[in-house]
Amino acid sequence: MKLVPAPDVDAVRAEPVVPGEPAPGRPRCLMTWAVLVLFILLAVAHTWPLASAPSRFSRNDNGDTLLNEWTLAWVAHQVVRDPVHLFDANIFYPERRTLAYSENLFVQSLMVAPVLWAGGSPVLAFNLALMGGFALTGWAAAFVMHRWTGSWLAGIMSGSLMAFNAHTLTRLPHVQAQHLEFFPFVLLALDRLLASPKVKYALQLAGWFVLQSLASIYFMVFTSVAIVCRVSKLSPLIRTATALPTPLRGSSSPANRGQ
Repeated sequence: MKLVPAPDVDAVRAEPVVPGEPAPGRPRCLMTWAVLVLFILLAVAHTWPLASAPSRFSRNDNGDTLLNEWTLAWVAHQVVRDPVHLFDANIFYPERRTLAYSENLFVQSLMVAPVLWAGGSPVLAFNLALMGGFALTGWAAAFVMHRWTGSWLAGIMSGSLMAFNAHTLTRLPHVQAQHLEFFPFVLLALDRLLASPKVKYALQLAGWFVLQSLASIYFMVFTSVAIVCRVSKLSPLIRTATALPTPLRGSSSPANRGQ
């Protein structure tokens, strides 16, 4: 009979559990793509009838829509022609860096840039960015929630609440308001980093944060606040664990007080 050495139990127990880390060998689930399709359909339904004529229907009755359409078109135009002067937009001449006067929509512009390069109108680009923001935000929240809970139902419910709510559905002219798709991944990367301080998790956190910041300056601020709140939640535990010397901490136990 061949004897097989038992695994090192202490080594197994010492391995940290990283939140949201997929189990080794877990097959890639088609539900991920099915949920993305679901949120695309929900985005079309919530913005109907935009999808029936996306190059004609618009909210151009609102000045912010016109501004954001111009921003998408300008970034897509300038990023391939003169990216060094991307922020020297063709408004408020002779002022410089005028793109920074409002949201630069860099991420949204790159998403729809192929449409504009192919001759699509700014109206079409805006509507695609709008519906894409709804779909991606819902899908990202569902994906991360599924990683945390293991439940796609919880993920879909969370994604629906995050993507389709009173705030997003009443701010259709502000395409930046619908693009919160990187925020769930910021929280996921932060949880992983706090559970297991590794360079790869720090890089993931930085990358997702930069993408969310480039999608919306407002959400950059809100994301920063969320990170600070999450980290500061650990501060009392850290202070409790490190404030007193080891002998003094031991003397405060009930057993020691009773001696």
